[in-house]
Amino acid sequence: MIKKRSSIGPWMLVLACILTAVFVYYYKHRYQPVTKEILIKLDWSKKPDDLKLATKVLEHISVQVKAKKYIIEQLVGQERVYPIDFSKTQTGMVFMPIDPIRFNFPDGVNVKTIKPNALSFRLERIVEKEIPVRLTVSGTPDDTCVLSEIYLKPAIIVYNGPEHLIKDLKEIYTRSLSLNDVYESFSKELPLEIDESIVPFVSMRIVRVDVTLNEKIETQEYKNITVRGKNTKYRYKIRPSNVDLTFEGKIQALKELKPESINVYVNLKSLKPGVYARRVKIEVPGNVSLTDVRPEVFTVTLFKRR
Repeated sequence: MIKKRSSIGPWMLVLACILTAVFVYYYKHRYQPVTKEILIKLDWSKKPDDLKLATKVLEHISVQVKAKKYIIEQLVGQERVYPIDFSKTQTGMVFMPIDPIRFNFPDGVNVKTIKPNALSFRLERIVEKEIPVRLTVSGTPDDTCVLSEIYLKPAIIVYNGPEHLIKDLKEIYTRSLSLNDVYESFSKELPLEIDESIVPFVSMRIVRVDVTLNEKIETQEYKNITVRGKNTKYRYKIRPSNVDLTFEGKIQALKELKPESINVYVNLKSLKPGVYARRVKIEVPGNVSLTDVRPEVFTVTLFKRR
């Protein structure tokens, strides 16, 4: 009896080939090692508040990794962040190598290259400092005036910024204030003469100055002013017959004061004939002050015959 040949054999071979091809394709496209370049974001947010980045910094670094394809596909779909470690940094120029361990890659990822492999940046300490303001003045007031007071507001400004910018700065000056030929009090705003680099860190750029001027006080002497007698019916004689006077006042008031307008007299009212020692009375028009009388006492003689 003759047996028929089974047809299962060839189909099993075909199926085995197909499965093998699928396995190879699956392995190749999932488990085969591949190389990929990944961008990693740099996180600068852990910087202490009293430090400032004084240079432009990178936002990303490029990392070339090698891993099985399915792992790479997971990495590509995730945003990875590299936190900058400020725990041991000092002020000044900082050179910080990139630590691959801090990428927190899953097992099976091999880091090939890092670009750049180190970060270079400058850190400055932020300081708050009060800086005195100094007024720069030029010129002189009018001859009739004298400078009484200059008041700056504010007299101190506050700086809050990088320490290196004001390391040697002790004071800040205003733009020059001209007093040339001024004759009355005034107020004015003055800009500060400061470097543009520190402008963003100062509390203000303009100060107010109040200038108080007073009219100049001077002295003037008048000599040989005649002394007269008043309020008597008797004949009299006053020795000495003249007096020297010194007045103090504003220039204009002294200019207007004339010798003939000064009234110097001895009040002889109720005095009988005889010899007396008396002081003079002085009447002066205008706003001036008498500061000296020479002599101070006079001899007055009243005679019986009128």
